[in-house]
Amino acid sequence: MVPKVAGSSPVVRPSYLGFLVEFLKAIFLGIIQGLTEFFPISSSAHLKLIKYIFNVDFGRDNILFDLVCHLGTILASIIFLRLEVKKIIKDKHSIFLFFVAILPLFFFYFFLKPYIVFFSDIFYLPFFLFFSSILLFYISKKDFKKQTIPYKKKIKDVFFIGIMQSLALLPGISRSASTISSAHIRGWDIKESIKFSFLLSIPTILGGSFLESFKIFLKKEPIEISYIPLVLAFIFSFGVGLLCIRYIFKIDSSKKLKPFAIYLLLLSFFSFIYININ
Repeated sequence: MVPKVAGSSPVVRPSYLGFLVEFLKAIFLGIIQGLTEFFPISSSAHLKLIKYIFNVDFGRDNILFDLVCHLGTILASIIFLRLEVKKIIKDKHSIFLFFVAILPLFFFYFFLKPYIVFFSDIFYLPFFLFFSSILLFYISKKDFKKQTIPYKKKIKDVFFIGIMQSLALLPGISRSASTISSAHIRGWDIKESIKFSFLLSIPTILGGSFLESFKIFLKKEPIEISYIPLVLAFIFSFGVGLLCIRYIFKIDSSKKLKPFAIYLLLLSFFSFIYININ
């Protein structure tokens, strides 16, 4: 019993059940991020859809929570691809290719921001999932001839890949599906396409996280979400991601991408029906 003191209100004690629910939500979403980041099925779409279905809302800290989840899987990428990352750092030509691939993001992010915000509404999610599905269906049915790619052509290729990656600023358009598909269409081997896609994700997501974090810092608004859910989301997205990342690199044929295309197609239908009846 809370003691009553004259002239004072009863002390409001924290709800331990509420804390537990928040922690479980963070763990669940961290697991979802880890499971979906390393397959071409759009992890951001899954986070957005699951939050919508289960009415999970971290208020103005939603962006911060998603950033933490993505940073967990990016750390998994860096650890898994650490040898490749070291090679790139030592090669100025490789660094330039990644720089060219990231360039389109600046234009899309800074000059098309109002359109990105508008189309980020949950209503458009099923349509972008459908678009990602079509991309994967297309390359899974086409046998693109493997070829040795000269460096000058690669510069043009990575710029095109960067444009396609920029489309993934819209939730539902899978970043990895866009980049893997565009690289393969340009004649890259599927394994090389996958490797470049995930190496490209490291500077892309780290850069995006820095920009979003800087914007949060400039607002100088107190963080409402507890740090514990953020830590839990990071740990579980990292741990599950580290277990899952190895499987995407076992894909050695574009035909093996077809199951992901089917999954995205079904998910787009499901999300369209669910969003429109709720």
